[in-house]
Amino acid sequence: SDSGGGGGGLYRAEYVYGTWQPSSKWPPCTNVKMMGQSCNIEDETAALLVEHDVDHGEFDASVLQDVENSVRSGRLGVDETSSESTAEDLGWAPTPEMYEGRRDYRKERIFTIDPTTAKDLDDALHIKPLSDGRVEIGVHIADVSHFLAHGSNVDQEASRRTTTVYLVDRVIPMLPRPLCEIACSLNENVERLAFSCVWIMNRDGTLAQKRSKSGSKENDVWYGRTVIKSCARLDYATAQNIIDGKVAHGEKVENIDESFWPKSRLPTAPHTIDGVAHDVRLMHSVAMARRKLRFENGALALNGIKLTFQMAEDGETPALCAPYPIRDSNRLIEEYMLMANYLVAQRLITHAGGLALLRQHQPPLELGMEKVIGMAKEKGFEIDGTSSKSLQESLSRMARECNDTLTMQCITELFMAPMKPAEYIAAGGFDAEDWSHFALNIPYYTHFTSPIRRYPDVLVHRLLQATLGGPEAVSDYATKQSQEEIQTICTHCNDKRMKSKKAQERSDRIFLSIFLKSNPIASTLGVVVSIGEKAFTVFVPSIGISGLVYLDKHQDTFNVRILNNEKSKNREMMLIPLDGSSPIDIKIFSKISIGCYCKEEPPIDVTLKVVGSWNGS
Repeated sequence: SDSGGGGGGLYRAEYVYGTWQPSSKWPPCTNVKMMGQSCNIEDETAALLVEHDVDHGEFDASVLQDVENSVRSGRLGVDETSSESTAEDLGWAPTPEMYEGRRDYRKERIFTIDPTTAKDLDDALHIKPLSDGRVEIGVHIADVSHFLAHGSNVDQEASRRTTTVYLVDRVIPMLPRPLCEIACSLNENVERLAFSCVWIMNRDGTLAQKRSKSGSKENDVWYGRTVIKSCARLDYATAQNIIDGKVAHGEKVENIDESFWPKSRLPTAPHTIDGVAHDVRLMHSVAMARRKLRFENGALALNGIKLTFQMAEDGETPALCAPYPIRDSNRLIEEYMLMANYLVAQRLITHAGGLALLRQHQPPLELGMEKVIGMAKEKGFEIDGTSSKSLQESLSRMARECNDTLTMQCITELFMAPMKPAEYIAAGGFDAEDWSHFALNIPYYTHFTSPIRRYPDVLVHRLLQATLGGPEAVSDYATKQSQEEIQTICTHCNDKRMKSKKAQERSDRIFLSIFLKSNPIASTLGVVVSIGEKAFTVFVPSIGISGLVYLDKHQDTFNVRILNNEKSKNREMMLIPLDGSSPIDIKIFSKISIGCYCKEEPPIDVTLKVVGSWNGS
């Protein structure tokens, strides 16, 4: 409803599923309450948190007390005789007792590579050249399970939230700040507890193998709890500058160009910029070799466009909107995280059996795949979608043969629609062939590398530790958490992960809409990707979205003629301008000029308007 102020009101209401009758235009709702104003960031965000069931609120006092108890002994400057709580921003370090049973990596040249604004640093890496030409790779993950006692208040709260929700302007954390940003976060120049996966690789990207006692070959990998000390907090841009050779060519620290490597991100002694730069470049070389092998073996990559926003001086209004760049530095981290997750999944399957918590990805919906394959065929491209390998090979061949990169981008975007979401499962409830991950084209996979922001990773850490303790430890774990209980948790995590994803997408859409309110786009390229009876869908590459163009919103501008292509069986349209200018053909992959604006009435969204035929290149 319109309540002034340039937008409408946002309301919260309760609805009982199944009570909406076909004869009623609107669903029957009760307890209707106004939440705020449309186009207001705070009100819109409050609404999306409720809509997607991620409005977790503040942490309960009992949860915060659990956290305080778990970190108190390591707090720096704490008077243990005092009962008063300490400030969250006090430093923290492991106590000598915490080192017991851990492998010491504090002298290793370990560092992190994360987004510039990241505060919860889950993962750190090291690479070490070996005398035989191979390399040792270490992936060190925050040892969150050390601080989360099974069944404690903080553990129960984390299992309820299951994931950190990242919105454009804020983070809804899974864990309280003393854990996620301080004690667990692998911050630079401080000692931290980690759970590590260390393996040997050949420089061609293959895993090195060792002979087992039985004579069979197995991966040369070690798993265990560790203590580390990161020497530098790199971001993706800095790591990319190192990879590109823009910085670190033997120059002295005082001569480093801070625009390429900020002083706040330089390594601490005894480690040097040349040492870290050497490691980044070697990691990149091995990672790219590994990536090449993965795609040759059938891995599939369908990457949509993710928007990034820069705020105005008020810290709230989006002043700049642009696609988030994916660099080789991002891919470097991805390769080592994928490998660590795969190796941990392998360990869980062989040593925890049915208790293993895996990340399953089923094949896509056949009908949807066939539709996109048919559309590509009309453009002269043969695509085989029978497996991830055949699909990736077809897309790679198409990329080489297609002169129109935009058509390639649109087809790739369309293939994302029939893809099913990956899900967490307890291995014992499924046949082995159903453990597989379609997109990665591997027989099993899990999530080990982000326990600060994903609860399944916490369970994986606990299970992994149990496997290191032997069969009795695994049996003991099963008495605390059965296969059926793990599956119940997995189902809840799948639900929450999907809700979190939708909340994040809605946040992006809200900020994009508000950006367009102040910065409307009068004309930009749009590509038609589907055609219905009363609307058609357009992909807009410049802002990375697909949206509906409604015909009834253009009645004062165009007459519409619906056509049916007998050959392709696809619906087509012709928009005939009322001003007598040239008609606009609306066919699959037609390029048209689109205006992008903010639809201010709730729900706030991007509205697309046809401007005319596309005359650009």
